[in-house]
Order: sequence, then structure tokens, then C-alpha cells
Amino acid sequence: MSRSSLPLRSLAFAGVAGLLLLGSGCATASKPSAMIAAPTTAVTHHPESLSVTVTGGADTSAMGASNIANADFAEAIKTSIVQSGLFARIASGDQSDYQLDVQIVRLDRPTFGASFTVTLETTWRLVHRANQAVVWQKAVISSFTATMGDAFAGVTRLRLANEGAARTNIQDAITQMSALALP
Repeated sequence: MSRSSLPLRSLAFAGVAGLLLLGSGCATASKPSAMIAAPTTAVTHHPESLSVTVTGGADTSAMGASNIANADFAEAIKTSIVQSGLFARIASGDQSDYQLDVQIVRLDRPTFGASFTVTLETTWRLVHRANQAVVWQKAVISSFTATMGDAFAGVTRLRLANEGAARTNIQDAITQMSALALP
């Protein structure tokens, strides 16, 4: 290697290292406010109350990949339902007419790339509390892609893709529940 190519290689190495540092960082949790669904179709309004529980999620660690926590997903679901008018109100567990149980079954996330597509699979189950009858149960699979145009940093792109997949998942479930004729 010639002496004249050393500065060029050093500059190239420094540039690549700088780009890697800009694209990495500490993972951030998905934000409930960014997962709230905005209804795109007319929603049937049920006059009853609803309670919501979420399982299967995970907290985000600073050194791990961005996740969707149970409490954050539940908050986004509750807010989306209230804003859509699907149910008259959200109540605590045994004080509600219906219980909605949502389980995060799978959260597929990429580890690197210019575009991050996240796929979220959930199961939704709506139970009428008076007789414990399951009135609706459905697996909902959604995906969302965040690109470098959305965020340069990879950890931010992953969080945005998580939030988008969650938002789409909630919207799909609300649309399906809206079509129900509840007892």
C-alpha cells in the first residue's frame, strides 16, 4: 500500500464509522400516543362499557431492540376505542359489560436495512361479562414499513415501524368489532 492511499483509507474508515454511529444508539420504547388508530370508516357505537387487558408484550431495554409493552399497547387501544366511539366508555375489569383480551403473539423486526418492515400478530377476544360468552375472536396481522426518509437513525426507524404496525393492528380490530351485533 502506498503512503498516499493511507489518508484516503483513513478518511473512508472515519466516514463509515461516523455513519454507523449516527445509525445506532439506544433503543426507545414504542409510544402509546403514536400507536393510536384514527378510524377511517364509520364505526358502530356500542352503548356498553369495555375493559382491556394486553399480554405478550415486552419492555424495551436500552441495549435491545424496540418493543411494544403491554401497558403502552393497552393505553393505545383504550384511547383508540374512546376516540372512535366504539364503546360508550372504558371501565375497570369487573365493572365493565365486555372484556377485551389482546395478546401480542409475534413481533417480527428487522435488525438492519434502509427500510424496516415490522409485522405484528395479535389475537383479540371480546367476552360478554354477563354470561362469559366469547362474542368475537380474531387473529389480526399487520405490518408497517419505516424508511430512511422517516428517520435516519436505525433505532428510530424501528420504533416508528413498531408504532405503525401497532396502529394498523388496532385500526383493523376496531373496524372488525364495529361490524358486530353485540348481545
